[in-house]
Amino acid sequence: MNRMTLRGVRPLLAASVAVTLACGEDLALPDPSGAGLEVTVASGNGQTGTVGEPLANPVVIKVAAESGQPVAGRRVAFIVTGEGSGSLDPDTTETNDRGEAVAHWTLGAVPGAQSGEARVVTDLETPPYAAFQAAAVAAAPDTIRAMSPLSQQGGRGQTAESHLVVVAVDRFGNPVQGVMIRWAVTVGEGQVSQEQTPTGSDGMAAVTWELGGRIGVQRVTATLEGASGSPVTFSATVLF
Repeated sequence: MNRMTLRGVRPLLAASVAVTLACGEDLALPDPSGAGLEVTVASGNGQTGTVGEPLANPVVIKVAAESGQPVAGRRVAFIVTGEGSGSLDPDTTETNDRGEAVAHWTLGAVPGAQSGEARVVTDLETPPYAAFQAAAVAAAPDTIRAMSPLSQQGGRGQTAESHLVVVAVDRFGNPVQGVMIRWAVTVGEGQVSQEQTPTGSDGMAAVTWELGGRIGVQRVTATLEGASGSPVTFSATVLF
């Protein structure tokens, strides 16, 4: 390369370096500490699911710089913040190229509101975070049991002193609403106030029992198909 050529190249190189340095001054890189990051829930917030089971959709968190640019490679911790709010898997992960971190939420065993947070892993006293919630409902009925005395005494043709009451609960012991209990007189000539009753919000169903005209033991059953403890048998000893 001759001197004339070198003289032409040097100014070009200098200009190129100057442009590069100027661009570098304008380039806003995310603060390594995590300051200024914005954390939002992209999807999966506000779901309703069954106690003890995973939600239908994962919780997706997005991490972005103040400019709105997605931030990849940031560690995000998923934690439950409400008592009995289950678990999140994984508990810590990294954002992908879209700035997203994903976790699957298995709800706790108690119906009601459950909550969690996604926090950027950082040394900051208050790390950037986003909160999310879910609602848990009782599982399918698992067990039926008596909530009133199983045996009592009465007179012929009279209404039994105690109502017949049962409760339906799921596998965690939570009351289950809206399941149908079937009642039947199996011994004696009495009758119950209803042959079928749905459980209420407390999981309970009840009937009154009009005893038959026979002296001796009379019986009524409460049945919930497929449930442990079914049928529940109530008895009354009629002495007069």
